[in-house]
Amino acid sequence: MNETRDILRYDASSVWLSDVHFEELLPYISEMEEEFLRVERIVGKELTPEAAYHYYDFYDLAQIIRNKLIAEVKDWPEKRVVPELNSIDTEAGWPMFRLCDILLQVVSVDRYNHGFLQKKIKDKTILKILKGLQRSFR
Repeated sequence: MNETRDILRYDASSVWLSDVHFEELLPYISEMEEEFLRVERIVGKELTPEAAYHYYDFYDLAQIIRNKLIAEVKDWPEKRVVPELNSIDTEAGWPMFRLCDILLQVVSVDRYNHGFLQKKIKDKTILKILKGLQRSFR
């Protein structure tokens, strides 16, 4: 079973967006981009995933995003860690609901694997998802 393929398979019935306003997350795009640029200017290049874990500071942002979305996933069953979410291609024009579902699944995994959301911010996966959402709101 390929967990990445299974978790990325779009099923509109798996998304329940009762009170979440994903557009409220879009201002965090610039905050993420500024932190990436700040560190990359200091280091002189884009960081490897191992270095990103140590240099980028997204703890507070991860908590903000988690708190905004946690109510939506509180009753979800435990999800297994998705091995390579950073390989998603949001330039492919994925539907808004699919991007929202992936974001909610990352938050759900973070409930059982503390730090997973922050890791996905640091490897730019959440930035890719939010940029995809931003394009879908246009």
